[in-house]
Amino acid sequence: MGSAVARIRDLIGGVRPFHIGFALYLAFSFSYLHDVMPLMGQAGLTGSSPAWYLGIFFAIKIIVFSICAIAAYKKPALSATGTLSACAALLIVIGIALSTIILRVGEFSFGPAESTLMLGIAACLLGVGDALMLVLWGRFCGTLSLRAVYLFVLSSYIVSLLFYALFVELPPLIILVIAVVGTAVIPTMLKRSMQTRAIEAIEPSRAALRGALSSLWRPVFITATFAFMSNLTLFVSGQQSVNVDEARWTSTVVTLLVVVAMILPALLFPKRIDIGAAYRIALPIAAGGFLLLAFFWNSGGGVANSMVAMGWLISDVISWCIIANVVHQTKLPALILYGASEAVIGFASLLGVAIGFTFSGFIETGGVAIMALALVAVYLLSTIVLFVLKDRSIADYSADREDDDASEGGFRKNGPTYIVEDRVERRCREISKQAQLTPRESDILGCLAQGRSTQYMAEKFTVSENTVKSHVKNVYQKLGVHSKQDVIDIINEKPKE
Repeated sequence: MGSAVARIRDLIGGVRPFHIGFALYLAFSFSYLHDVMPLMGQAGLTGSSPAWYLGIFFAIKIIVFSICAIAAYKKPALSATGTLSACAALLIVIGIALSTIILRVGEFSFGPAESTLMLGIAACLLGVGDALMLVLWGRFCGTLSLRAVYLFVLSSYIVSLLFYALFVELPPLIILVIAVVGTAVIPTMLKRSMQTRAIEAIEPSRAALRGALSSLWRPVFITATFAFMSNLTLFVSGQQSVNVDEARWTSTVVTLLVVVAMILPALLFPKRIDIGAAYRIALPIAAGGFLLLAFFWNSGGGVANSMVAMGWLISDVISWCIIANVVHQTKLPALILYGASEAVIGFASLLGVAIGFTFSGFIETGGVAIMALALVAVYLLSTIVLFVLKDRSIADYSADREDDDASEGGFRKNGPTYIVEDRVERRCREISKQAQLTPRESDILGCLAQGRSTQYMAEKFTVSENTVKSHVKNVYQKLGVHSKQDVIDIINEKPKE
């Protein structure tokens, strides 16, 4: 218990007030994404309206993610953080305002056609704003270590859920005012957060991108699968007929429980974060949701659909952390890796909406079709998760793994590299600053601190071994040492008071 308390203290100590911007963004995203189906049912917008809203939302996100990835590939130093985040916030504010007027404010009376048109416009605006916010916060997360980004994302989810639970019960116009003010300050918070982290980006060669994407396709694939199944069940389960208040609280409580279950091991066992193990949480929760769907449909405030959605959330957190980790290690532009990955996940979500809406009329409560769908979904998810977990590159994403590759001088091309513990990272930064090392020499220092081989560093940074040896020589000279062990000894020394 003492170690958990110390870990929480360290976590809080590393948090700055402006880091809450990510939690604010998540809280407002719940209001225009998680509530939309029951709210449309309450407003009498059934039929194709929910499918159009979600379809437009995901289609626009795919386009924006793709544009971000292409733009960053052509211009790796793309850094218009303030401009892009301000545009994103403005679009989200207008989109929330439109959707609030249609779905939450009863005083405004519009016909089904007008309401659907306005919600379509809101979906366009929210899709662009949501995609830009995601890639920009992903760019920030790409400056963090695996442990740090894992704790940052999960703690942001907890804060966002608590904040959402507080403001969502207020009158609609008060919610709108909070959303406008809260969203308006997110760009400033994002900019301040960026200023606290050194963002480096190398010219993305094809070889480096191929290596990065080859290590990302498995987690992205499984997240896309969960996203597809989650959006499919939104329509299959008749989510728009669920009571709004019940659905909201069911979703909030289930999400909070799952996020707490994910973050507790990281606090109780601070020396290890086993990313692969989180998939073992996602599978039974999502599978249980499908089985409940077959027997209880959408009763209990749509608890079955919420459980299926939790599989998507867990896998999404995992893939988000792995992408950030690859960005952190390779120094490839975050907008490329996040843009490409999120575009794939967005496409799977859009496909789930299309298929779910198309076949929703053929599936009835307690029928054979829903039972067959549940069994097929459980089998499909089990097969995919087991397939992914068999690949050691996923299991190797851990913050303290004593990787055999280090001693053998090898490099798992399709997997992650060793993650330096936070204490070692801080020590490396201190030494780099004192010795006035260049950014690349700082990277080399971090690898030397882990006992990495020349071959490993050459493949990691996509340079020749001679170039690595030159950097190593410069590091040795600046530190006044003669071997890798000398470097490790300096790293392990207690800093002088």
